[in-house]
Amino acid sequence: MNRIYKTAALFLALILCISLCACTDPLKPSEEDTEPVMTVDGIEVPYAFYRGLILSCRDRIAGDDTQKAEDAEEKIRSEVMQAIRDFYAVFALCKEYDIDIDDDYIMEQVEQTLEAQMAQYENTDAYVEALEENYLNHSVNRLMQQQDVCSSTLYYAMLNGGAIETDPDALLDLINSDAFIRIKQILIVGEQTPVSDDGSFFTPAQKHTNEEARRLAEQVRDKYLAGEDFDRLVRDYGESLQMVSNTNGYYLCRGMWDPVNEDAAFSLIVDQVSPVIESDQGYSIFLRCEKDADYIKANFDRLCQDYYAACFSLALEEKSASLAVETTELYDSISIQDMK
Repeated sequence: MNRIYKTAALFLALILCISLCACTDPLKPSEEDTEPVMTVDGIEVPYAFYRGLILSCRDRIAGDDTQKAEDAEEKIRSEVMQAIRDFYAVFALCKEYDIDIDDDYIMEQVEQTLEAQMAQYENTDAYVEALEENYLNHSVNRLMQQQDVCSSTLYYAMLNGGAIETDPDALLDLINSDAFIRIKQILIVGEQTPVSDDGSFFTPAQKHTNEEARRLAEQVRDKYLAGEDFDRLVRDYGESLQMVSNTNGYYLCRGMWDPVNEDAAFSLIVDQVSPVIESDQGYSIFLRCEKDADYIKANFDRLCQDYYAACFSLALEEKSASLAVETTELYDSISIQDMK
């Protein structure tokens, strides 16, 4: 549900798949691996990183038998290009905060992380095999770890430098304003609903087709309109683990959810229920509720943290959308279907 690192759908899916080997010698990439397929804000994107994203995305899309080859290629290129823009937005925004992405301290943290990962394997071959199973190599893993360290460094630079509001009184005013809303959700998952690592949603024992999920969501909404209690409907039909026994719902600001669900939630007035909303998560019914002052007081610190992260996410989205991307001849020569 959370969109704060939404591009993780591609590159985080890769990095989370690997638990990594004890190897003190760096594994050098081949010339092909380092050849740029494009530049993003003047930064070269190596072929090995692009290949990993393409193959990971291709595997996922290949499950759709109805997807024509030419349509699939266009979808893969589009998704991967967005993932690359979002990934490199961290490096681009670092420039604006005078953060050297190759700074010795940053790279020292990267190397420490790599060493800790590699120590989990008994030899170099096991490490290489684990990477290759996920279309990665050592240089791509280093790049991904570098982006992660830079992202954390950038976040605290923005927080400590005043780019994100941190004054408690101002934050309380924000939370009490329409910048924050309280939402309850009934989620019915469809055929391709992912199960997130944080347990945001789960697949029921009898998995629904998309059409079954949509119809069930419509029926549940009708039950609410006929007078049934929303919280009871959440318990009886909801398939979001975050809403199980959660009568408080979600306190949201812009930047916390995916755009489709977020726009639907913010379009509501208090006590208004949404139509059935289709998104990547499935089929949702939202109810906007009055905020609870006691809840806000008890959870103020967490709400502030949510706000900080949302502001950071929105800043990266804005930077991603503005990035200049230039492809190389290699990019144009690559056949996605033939890539191995």
